[in-house]
Amino acid sequence: MLRLLGACCIIAGCGILGFSKGEQFRQRAEMLRCLQNGLNMLEADISYGSTPLPLALARVAEKVGGITQVPFAQAARLLKENNGLTAAEAWEEGVNKLDAEFTLTTEEKSILILFGQGLGCSAREEQIKNITLAREQLRMAELAAEEARNKNQRMWQVMGLCTGGAIVLMLI
Repeated sequence: MLRLLGACCIIAGCGILGFSKGEQFRQRAEMLRCLQNGLNMLEADISYGSTPLPLALARVAEKVGGITQVPFAQAARLLKENNGLTAAEAWEEGVNKLDAEFTLTTEEKSILILFGQGLGCSAREEQIKNITLAREQLRMAELAAEEARNKNQRMWQVMGLCTGGAIVLMLI
């Protein structure tokens, strides 16, 4: 009876590890989708509302929520504190904080940082073009993340369960 309980615990533990690794693939695609939505909201605030950048970033942070609010909220907070940072530097701080909480790929991080370089330092039309470009690049990254999810999520789930079963067989 104790062996059976131990075997179930090993299989369940390995299965949970596999499912959590598979879940990371889904979360990445979802995060990229939410970042695109945030950029859509920022574009609307800048183009139609003529909202000042710190306020626009704070509004977007409130609306997107979750992990994707981090770069918007951090940049808004730093710009409101008015401690001499440019919008690009404040945005980069927000991207670095997002990267610390949810590991970004180098491509995703470079897209977000390049977007921030044009933030707040050009005319409204140029900012909208910059947002559109970043949104399109994030959409391409999202498609790649979805493809990776479709290819790898199920594999990690099954591999976790199979690894647990293999460990149990080796211990018996």
